[in-house]
Amino acid sequence: MAQLITYKRAKKEVERLKAYIDLVENYNASTIEKQIIREYAYTNSGSEIARVFEQRGIKMNGKVITKEDVLGIIKGRPTDELHKLLKSGYMTRTKYSRKKTSKSNKEYFYS
Repeated sequence: MAQLITYKRAKKEVERLKAYIDLVENYNASTIEKQIIREYAYTNSGSEIARVFEQRGIKMNGKVITKEDVLGIIKGRPTDELHKLLKSGYMTRTKYSRKKTSKSNKEYFYS
């Protein structure tokens, strides 16, 4: 069920979303890394980006781009505002699984 929202909060959310849409649509993807960032903004899927780039024949440093390459770029040091937003969202989305993995690794090494 949808949560109730105030008019003021709804207006603020619409403005935030419009700013994000403008940022994505006007993004200058002049390098492969920036193309990956732009595509991630559209799909939020590292594996889908890797698949699409492979179909298009786009390579990075002479090799096929993998999901790990895509996520490495997203998790890397942000180079601009869109990259910063996407990295923040990715890190928030994967927070639970990263905690769970690091905890299980510690138990393995210390038991």
